[in-house]
Amino acid sequence: MKSNDLTRPDKMLLKGIKTLGGLTHSLYSNKKTEAKNKAELTFIGKKKMEKVQSQLYKFNLETYTKTEKIKDFSFIQTPDEDWNYWLNFHGLHDVKVIQKIGDQVNMNRLTIRQILDTTQRPKMEEHNGHLFFSIKSILKNDQGELTIEQISFIMGAHYIVSFQEVKGDHFEGIRNKIVEGLGYIRKNKCDYLLSQLLDAILDNYFETIDKINQELTMIEHVTLKNPDSSTLIVLETHKRSAQAIKKSLIPFKEALHNILNAGREFIEKGNIKYYKDLVNSATAAIDEIDTTQKNLEGLTNIYFSSLSNKMNETMKILTTVATIFIPLTFVAGIYGMNFENMPELRYKYGYFVVWSVIGIIAIGMLIFFKRKKWI
Repeated sequence: MKSNDLTRPDKMLLKGIKTLGGLTHSLYSNKKTEAKNKAELTFIGKKKMEKVQSQLYKFNLETYTKTEKIKDFSFIQTPDEDWNYWLNFHGLHDVKVIQKIGDQVNMNRLTIRQILDTTQRPKMEEHNGHLFFSIKSILKNDQGELTIEQISFIMGAHYIVSFQEVKGDHFEGIRNKIVEGLGYIRKNKCDYLLSQLLDAILDNYFETIDKINQELTMIEHVTLKNPDSSTLIVLETHKRSAQAIKKSLIPFKEALHNILNAGREFIEKGNIKYYKDLVNSATAAIDEIDTTQKNLEGLTNIYFSSLSNKMNETMKILTTVATIFIPLTFVAGIYGMNFENMPELRYKYGYFVVWSVIGIIAIGMLIFFKRKKWI
């Protein structure tokens, strides 16, 4: 969110409404029920790409190869142990492709269903010969809206298959390390690569939380200076964002714990420390979002306090004006009754005397209010 948006209530209101709409999470319950009744595999979610795209990195310590648009997945069933394979898909809506991959790695039908269902809760499952890991990646797009993407991984001894809903740059740095031979990815097996992929997704969480916190710093100034309904909508939007982040982070951490507890046969002893570090990072991210939620509650309280103070200031001015004019109206009322025996009516300077009395009363009351610090 840009700073000029935060000083324009109309822009704040529009952005808040758009983001609230973007966070509406449909469970696709009708589609799920229909798929279960028909006992068929169905993609559950929003189609975000026209065609499913695939990309294969085959690498070892000495070299690598990169192949696009993979059609034959038989190498997964009998991988060359001298190589590591990372097969990545962008797009989940092609059920036949996902099912074809599942056949090669002997995935059960339930696991395939979980890959195709983008509303699934993050989880880790251990199967015969491979590990299944499903998580949510959260980022803010260029319009400041929160985007939630499901990413699933299947990891065997020498391969990783990853499934993304949309093409993004989550793993661009990791691809670059494979190409350039940087770091330890080409020196290790696929369990290390998986830890790096998960670490990249956790970085997205930290980046998103940091953006929210930066926006809250700017919103705080607007809230104190000029609170209005658009500010409240933006705060409520960030509350929903923070809740969505925490809702994804907690099962993410649980899944990482499950890897350390139940999935150690898939992790080399020397790489366990990287997964422990991921657990610590997930814990730190949860602490960060907890702090953000507290700050949001605090800003909401400040908003209502500022609104109340603003109303009190307005009421104070109106009360002061009314209080000053009450005795002046009383004086004017007396001299507007036109009694015949009212001496001041025939007095040469009576008009000026009355105005002097009115002025003295008004000034005297203002001085009195000021000394009492009522104004």
